Amino acid sequence: MANMQGLVERLERAVSRLESLSAESHRPPGNCGEVNGVIAGVAPSVEAFDKLMDSMVAEFLKNSRILAGDVEAHNDVAALLKPISEKIQEIQTFRERNRGSNMFNHLSAVSESIPALGWIAVSPKPGPYVKEMNDAATFYTNRVLKDYKHSDLRHVDWVKSYLNIWSELQAYIKEHHTTGLTWSKTVSTRRQRLQ
Repeated sequence: MANMQGLVERLERAVSRLESLSAESHRPPGNCGEVNGVIAGVAPSVEAFDKLMDSMVAEFLKNSRILAGDVEAHNDVAALLKPISEKIQEIQTFRERNRGSNMFNHLSAVSESIPALGWIAVSPKPGPYVKEMNDAATFYTNRVLKDYKHSDLRHVDWVKSYLNIWSELQAYIKEHHTTGLTWSKTVSTRRQRLQ
């Protein structure tokens, strides 16, 4: 689980890059400059994604650090998905190697739902895919709640913060990428020339 933070950060950077490219393609000519290495003007979808990362994901990571142990998290499309895919596999392998963990249901919730990070490759409707992954997590988080709801509320907070990530991601997708992630190849080429 030590790589979860890195995975989330890499996904955030990849989506931000794609969103920035998309935002560039929707700007009027002459408004495509960079200021201190940052593209001027931020697309609403990038702002919404940042809000998701700064709120729900940050809350989940905080709650994971409180629990510590095995669930602590530390700080061309195929090419973008390969690192994410590898990290998803690492998370799933970690869960399998830790079947004896007293936090196996926590690990299972993450392992069963983490493929939702691949939503950027799902079309035409990535939102329902993320919901399916959320439902898979819920099966295990219900077990966590059953085990801890009367004895250790930190686990209850962890469950809420984790499931909130997927709920907010669904809302983000619905608002900004209902039919799938899109960007313009011409924008990518223009962006490369600017660098």
